[in-house]
Amino acid sequence: MPKVMGSNSSGTDGNIAVFSLPGGIETAITGVGIYHPDKSETQRVGLEPDIYIEPTIIGIKKGRDELIEKDVDLIKQW
Repeated sequence: MPKVMGSNSSGTDGNIAVFSLPGGIETAITGVGIYHPDKSETQRVGLEPDIYIEPTIIGIKKGRDELIEKDVDLIKQW
């Protein structure tokens, strides 16, 4: 079965509706609810990957892509 690898999503989902308010103010909201299979919301929660991988500051400074490196390591194990 496929696995999702990476870090948590930001928890913003659905289509975006933009509204103009008095005073030249604009605001935007998401207008569609996205839910997990158990019916719990993803809004403000996000999606959790099956395998959590996050880049490090040291890796970024060295120009490494630690997510791809970890993905390749995991694929080799399967």
